[in-house]
Amino acid sequence: MKHLGFNIKKEFHRAGALCLLMALVGAVGVSDAAAQRAVPAEFQGRWVPSKASCDSPVAVVIAADRLTLINGKDTQAWSEIEMAGPGFFAPDYRGIMAVLLTEVSGHQPVTASFNVGEKKGVAQVEFAPVMPGKAPAQKAYNAHISKLNLAKRFPLDKVPLKKCAGAAAAR
Repeated sequence: MKHLGFNIKKEFHRAGALCLLMALVGAVGVSDAAAQRAVPAEFQGRWVPSKASCDSPVAVVIAADRLTLINGKDTQAWSEIEMAGPGFFAPDYRGIMAVLLTEVSGHQPVTASFNVGEKKGVAQVEFAPVMPGKAPAQKAYNAHISKLNLAKRFPLDKVPLKKCAGAAAAR
């Protein structure tokens, strides 16, 4: 069948092949996304400010499926975490940094970065700030971030962190 200078039957076959290809790519993306949820072993453990000793009462503990902020007896944990995918960085990025997001489907109050400044073994956490705005979604975000009050509770925002080895990491 030809119509207006192109073959409709051929175009349907091409569109069908394209749909199949997109479905396959989507399926690979889903399994890839699931794999991104687990934190790689090299980033798991107890992280403390780089100038502190490993028995510091202020720390970030990262497990395969959880990020926990600690300041003495005060703790805040997130189990909805995910490693950021390659789209987090510029398309031409070829460095060693990696990023962990909390509350992926929510307000993402904490972002943990590893190999910060392309320095292996250096990490930092960054707390989401309250943002200006009056829209309902912005108000909900600001209320959540304000209620967490992370910067006052945990003196860890943008502080270089080092990973502790051995038994101290299990704390």
